[in-house]
Amino acid sequence: MNKQINGFIMLFLGASLLPNAGSFLYSWALNGSDFELNWIVWVTLSWTVLLLVFGVLTLLGKSFVLINLIILIGTGVFQGWMLWHNQIGSWIESGKLGIIDYSRIVSLVVIIIGIMCLFIKWKPRAVSIDTDWQKKWRLTGVFFALLGLGTSITLAIIVLSGNEFFLTTAFDAYLGIAIGIFFLLAIVIGWKRPNTFITAPLLGMSVNFLTEYLWLDKLLKEIGSQIGSQIGQEEVTIVALKLIIGTLGIFASLFLIIASKKRSLNSNQD
Repeated sequence: MNKQINGFIMLFLGASLLPNAGSFLYSWALNGSDFELNWIVWVTLSWTVLLLVFGVLTLLGKSFVLINLIILIGTGVFQGWMLWHNQIGSWIESGKLGIIDYSRIVSLVVIIIGIMCLFIKWKPRAVSIDTDWQKKWRLTGVFFALLGLGTSITLAIIVLSGNEFFLTTAFDAYLGIAIGIFFLLAIVIGWKRPNTFITAPLLGMSVNFLTEYLWLDKLLKEIGSQIGSQIGQEEVTIVALKLIIGTLGIFASLFLIIASKKRSLNSNQD
């Protein structure tokens, strides 16, 4: 049980870092030698790969507690340092709190839970399962995933067909396509047999979309107040779509997690 929870958390964290890692790779491919490969880029890419790889291995029961602990602590130190460097430090110096980076705060909380799961033993309890309700959870999750797929496609179309944006780039369209693939997998696989290998990364990317919305919404309002004009309607729509995608992805993941959890309890009871 502990390995399943820890593997889920590591896969979740790795997926939540995927947009950051992908953004670096996109900028690198776009700018070539002009792109500065600093240590933050390499550390982000390294932790993303390690979390994804060892998250999968943990779910397969083929990892070691010490390695997972090192990865989680390392990721936590990195996220904590970035939060301190970009926000808390400047807040202490200037006395003014800037735009809150919710994604790093969420990551730190999840990392703490992941470390606790390495040492606390959880024993599943046998309970009576209503398979009809299990099916309803699964179908509800698929329904939200279907809505998320449509919304992510809409996001990609708007971005790729748009001309001028203030903050949005083509990478946002590619990111919409990426999470759309996870929505599609959740629909296809979740229809019959939802599993952690789909729900964890979908939940991680969905949380990233939601926290990015919170950051972008505040940023666009500040920019609008400074330049004395309203941001283009398409840009506002894109930000709103990220909120919708993140929310739908979270609901889809949670419903499918509940459905898969009930299945495992039911099989154990049999």
